[in-house]
Amino acid sequence: MTLDDLRKNWDGLGRADPFWAILAYPNRLGGGWQGHEEDFFASGEDAVNEIMAALRHHSAFPSRTDRALDFGCGAGRLTQALAQHFDHVDGVDVASSMVDLARQHNRRGDNVDYHLNVAPDLGLFPADTFDFLLSIIVLQHIPNALKVRYLTEFVRVLRPGGVAAFTVPSHGDWSIEGAVRRLPNSWQNVYRRRRYGYEDVMEFHPLRRRKVEQLLRRAGADVVHVEQEYMAGPRYTSYLYVIRKPAALVAAQGQ
Repeated sequence: MTLDDLRKNWDGLGRADPFWAILAYPNRLGGGWQGHEEDFFASGEDAVNEIMAALRHHSAFPSRTDRALDFGCGAGRLTQALAQHFDHVDGVDVASSMVDLARQHNRRGDNVDYHLNVAPDLGLFPADTFDFLLSIIVLQHIPNALKVRYLTEFVRVLRPGGVAAFTVPSHGDWSIEGAVRRLPNSWQNVYRRRRYGYEDVMEFHPLRRRKVEQLLRRAGADVVHVEQEYMAGPRYTSYLYVIRKPAALVAAQGQ
């Protein structure tokens, strides 16, 4: 899958069934979130509050709360919630249909901005821009070659002392269903189209924890905390990563 394929799939899903594509509860497939938008955005508040509590518990809260980034913002479920904790929040997504929807549902005025980004990096933002970066149930859908690039970019756009929290599934189990999910996405997409009724698909791309931690450290980040999480589904071992950009990295880059 190329970046253009990724954009096309998510732009199509954003037009066909956007809230389900973001929060794929089985009973919400086929427009089932319609009439329940308040519940959809309330779930974002719950998720962000849990992340904030976890950061405080692990002494990993960002040193400043001026600006945050929601990577893969979709309809703004988490972006809107982050605006309760940070002075300004930027949401970025690859799908224009999702960005349009997020702008329609913006209730935070000028405290939130949404951006379309169809580049394999975060070059629309300078280095050392954000105090916090959040990306939940997003990176799992991005091919690993792109995922590696974006993870490195996470470190670049953080300010010194800035923190990022994000989820990445590591590997599937050895059940029959887990074995099926290790088949090439091109094969699984046949099932996905028949099962969900949409031509555009959500591919799944796990990346082993060892590799994730290695590339983060190579990029200069401190890996503050890693814990298992379950949003990727019962057949996957997935992790929440919390990283910090040290001041020493900025000093070294300036030499």
